[in-house]
Amino acid sequence: MEKRKFTRFRTQDNAFAALRGDFTKVGKIYDISLNGLAFRYLAEEMSEEEYTQVDIFLSDNGFHLPAVPCTVIYHLKESTSGSLSISPYRCGLSFKHLNEEVQNKLDYFLNNHTISNVKH
Repeated sequence: MEKRKFTRFRTQDNAFAALRGDFTKVGKIYDISLNGLAFRYLAEEMSEEEYTQVDIFLSDNGFHLPAVPCTVIYHLKESTSGSLSISPYRCGLSFKHLNEEVQNKLDYFLNNHTISNVKH
């Protein structure tokens, strides 16, 4: 049974997330809601760095929502069929303590830059 309070949405192909810190964790947003997001990225190894902010942006229209407070909920290496030195990872984030301005920009993003609800 689905435990999420907020509807998750698939994003347009040009929607990305970047974990603040060393900015080496940048990838395509898989899904997003008012409460958090999941994204995929490529890396040689999983970082032990603790992340507390994420940037959300579109690659082609100038939308940028910087330094959104968050907590990493999960961080998983996805299975691959090869022995590549670079592996795909999936990271799930929960947004924390959003002020009204950030909530409004996130709501704008959900209303204008998503393409469908995620089906259960």
